[in-house]
Amino acid sequence: MTRSRIAAVALVTLVFLLIASCSGGPGGPTAPADLSAFQVESILSDLVNQARSSSGVSPELIVDPAVSQVARAHSEAMRDRGFFSHADPEGNKLRDRLRAAGVSFRSAGENLAQVGGASDPAGMAHRMLMDSNSHRTNILSEDFSVMGIGVAQRGSEYWITQIFLEL
Repeated sequence: MTRSRIAAVALVTLVFLLIASCSGGPGGPTAPADLSAFQVESILSDLVNQARSSSGVSPELIVDPAVSQVARAHSEAMRDRGFFSHADPEGNKLRDRLRAAGVSFRSAGENLAQVGGASDPAGMAHRMLMDSNSHRTNILSEDFSVMGIGVAQRGSEYWITQIFLEL
């Protein structure tokens, strides 16, 4: 084999590996196994504020760690206890969960999503929520100034809870 042929084969192999790593396939940067629940939370909070900004809605929502913990606990409960609902099996709803955590608020809204096997779980969940009138209303409401996002994960499946508050 000539040097030029070896160089060409090496270049083609390198290009193939580069394309594979960027495609979201196994080992790619957007493969579901590569995104932690915390990364999905962060991406979702950015997507919510981008949607508000591009729609001319203010203020930008502030992520509150205590509210995020309430959201995360609900996502974990849905994952671990096998339900998908705004109320847990005991009937506790958003207001009950916020009050139990000592979170003060005037009004509250909640969005839920469940995504599995997506190369972009945050983007898919956000698109699903924005395609729903009631969920989009929560995301774009000018009444809300605080949000909390909690994600639970099992493999490539994600349970997502978004909480929006007016203080």
